[in-house]
Amino acid sequence: MKIFEKAFRVMHELELHGYKAYLVGGAVRDYLIGKSVGDLDIATSAKPEQVMNVFDKVIPVGIEHGTVLVRYEKESFEITTFRTEGTYSDYRHPDRVEFVTDITADLARRDYTVNAIAMDRNGQMVDPFSGREAIEKQQLITVGNAYDRFEEDPLRMMRGVRFVSQLGYQLDQEAREVMESKRSWLNRIAIERVAIELEKLCCGDYVKTAVRLLSQAKLWEALPVFKDHPTLIDKLEQRMQPLGGLSEWIALCAIYSGVSVPDWVKHWKLSNSVKQEAQALFYMLQSDLAAWTVYQLPSHLDAGYCRLMAIYQDKDVQADVARIRAKLPIHQRADLAVSGGDFVSWFPDRKKGSWIRELFQAAEKAVVENRIPNDKERLKEWVLHGYDA
Repeated sequence: MKIFEKAFRVMHELELHGYKAYLVGGAVRDYLIGKSVGDLDIATSAKPEQVMNVFDKVIPVGIEHGTVLVRYEKESFEITTFRTEGTYSDYRHPDRVEFVTDITADLARRDYTVNAIAMDRNGQMVDPFSGREAIEKQQLITVGNAYDRFEEDPLRMMRGVRFVSQLGYQLDQEAREVMESKRSWLNRIAIERVAIELEKLCCGDYVKTAVRLLSQAKLWEALPVFKDHPTLIDKLEQRMQPLGGLSEWIALCAIYSGVSVPDWVKHWKLSNSVKQEAQALFYMLQSDLAAWTVYQLPSHLDAGYCRLMAIYQDKDVQADVARIRAKLPIHQRADLAVSGGDFVSWFPDRKKGSWIRELFQAAEKAVVENRIPNDKERLKEWVLHGYDA
């Protein structure tokens, strides 16, 4: 339990001041499963102002909901007061938060039983909802009534599908039935929040199982673009493999749906970086694998392109991409042996204009395709005598 040493010291500090403290959430779940542990979240009986009195460096990141961020030995720990919650009018934040002193009451507000386990600093578990049994049986079961949990925050439906993708667990039948009957509740959720879950979902080892669940529970009918293209989810289910992120997912969906990458990005309110990466991948999927196309693809997208080709065309192109990239004579326009100023000086009678950019690209492509060496004099000769500017 070396990974928890600092967290245990934080918990010990709270205990020395008379408060209870436990590790909670995904870290405990992943530890019990044997997966690598991410962020360490601590739940405590201490109220936020009491936590702030215990530690020197505290940031009140969500103090109205009982959460503060503690800096301790150069690491950050999110510490939240035990609490119960009221209704969720905005389907995200509880209308009312009541601080309590009982860890069981706090665990009762969580989404799935595998996430409702607490661990003290001695490694002892508090597991009032049989989360460990669910882990042993590889089951995803809601804490209490699935209808109530999903009505409080419908995003929990997508979180359930995401956990299926990451863990490979079987979703409880009750939860499946509520998902299908109340899938329209997802429309209450900001699409940006759904996209966060979708990105984690598409990267999971069991993504094909998760996509099948999206299909069977008909959740796709509540998702932008998907709801207007009913055959898309079936195409994804047949071919799906783990991806590296949303840009790959969007490129694949664009290929299979016929809906452009910009339209996907617009409907899902995604970032410009996702848009640019997805467009580059989409272009590559529709192009021949050659020096010029590999050159145009940012190298950090090579692995994503290979993953997509395995899905889209059932081809392993990893070795080909690596070989082509290794042989490229230049890797970016700045590597070209000529500049825009050279072109202007070689054509003194021409006004500056788009021809410079066009000539740049023509020279760039000629060098990349090994039709001419990356040498200034050879390029000058080619531009003046072998290229129709």
